[in-house]
Amino acid sequence: MPVAATADGTLVTLHVEGAIDSHFGTALLAATATALGNGARRVLVNLQKAKQANSVGLQAMVQVARQVNGQGARIALVGPPPHLLDILKATRLERRFAVFDSTEQALRNLRLET
Repeated sequence: MPVAATADGTLVTLHVEGAIDSHFGTALLAATATALGNGARRVLVNLQKAKQANSVGLQAMVQVARQVNGQGARIALVGPPPHLLDILKATRLERRFAVFDSTEQALRNLRLET
């Protein structure tokens, strides 16, 4: 499974494992919709175990950001591997997401903004 969700109150962490591709995109969109439907106000996407990414997977991440922000919730990415961080910077997607090295940093930021 490319995306597993854990919830803690209004925080949902989506754990990504594997390639960020069309299969991932479908799973991420579904997990996000479920989380928001269940009252999530903060979404943390943990990318520490993410592998390569393609344009379809990156587009899904943009759709998720729109979905979360459209609901008045907050989103952050944590722990993208160096190659994925390079892709986020090259595509300027790091401007769309709050990107953090550690879960603790991301959680502090999400708490401040809610």
